[in-house]
Amino acid sequence: MNKILVSGLLNIETSVRVDSFPIEYNPIEYPFFGVESVVSGVGYNIAKALNTLGSEITLLSKIGDDLNGRMVLEELKRNNIDTTHIQVSQKKTAESVVLVDKNGRRKIYCDLKDLQDSSSIEIKNINLDDYSLCALTNINFNRELLRVVKEKGIKIATDVHVLSSLEDTYNEDFLRNADILFLSNEAIKGREEDFLRSIYQKYHNQIIICGCGEIGALLYLGDKDEMRLEKAVAPKGIISTIGAGDALFSCFIHFYNKGVDVKECLQKAVLFAGIKISENGGSNGFVNEKELYK
Repeated sequence: MNKILVSGLLNIETSVRVDSFPIEYNPIEYPFFGVESVVSGVGYNIAKALNTLGSEITLLSKIGDDLNGRMVLEELKRNNIDTTHIQVSQKKTAESVVLVDKNGRRKIYCDLKDLQDSSSIEIKNINLDDYSLCALTNINFNRELLRVVKEKGIKIATDVHVLSSLEDTYNEDFLRNADILFLSNEAIKGREEDFLRSIYQKYHNQIIICGCGEIGALLYLGDKDEMRLEKAVAPKGIISTIGAGDALFSCFIHFYNKGVDVKECLQKAVLFAGIKISENGGSNGFVNEKELYK
């Protein structure tokens, strides 16, 4: 009953080291060991982080019948993540390119191919009664699943990432159905507290957490009108911040699903994310519970 269902994007992510932003034009450069490709995507990052921490998970996603898709399946198997519910139904597997500068700042180009053409994903072989929490990322194919899970009364956790307005047509379904809502402060810097209060007033999410980059993470419990900032840490230094939000999200729901106090969940999640950013690649740098406590 304490299992977590994860449904989200799987892709091939290529990260490229650059000196700084903006990038000066040059026809060719040779950043030795500065270009790296890994299996990533929000769904994979969350599934791998939860699996590393020790949560029992089931992963749902869609990929293409192509070389990248086969790479994704091989990597899932290598990390002991069941591929039974990975649907090979798309024209091509999604890809992303991430430019990362010396300070860990990044610019992401995400090519979802034809993934956004569907608003549903097949779940006929999954018994939702086996799950106490569903991590449903804000990809289009999760919309129907949101409704089904909500009707079952199972808690929903989601991350809408960069949000600048409450009138966000794309994310409205996810905002309305999430019990645990994550977002980034990228578009609301300087007005985080007011914005979180506005989200609660409209959508009444049980827990709202805003990732604030180098500042840390801001927790808002709307029923108590209580804010808590957990300051950022980077015990091993910063190589790349790509995937830090996924790490924060994953660690929080891992401990929350075990019944740990919300504020302690936040503290652990900020540390987990701070450790993760010492490695390159959105799906690298995760530690298990024992290493986290150490």
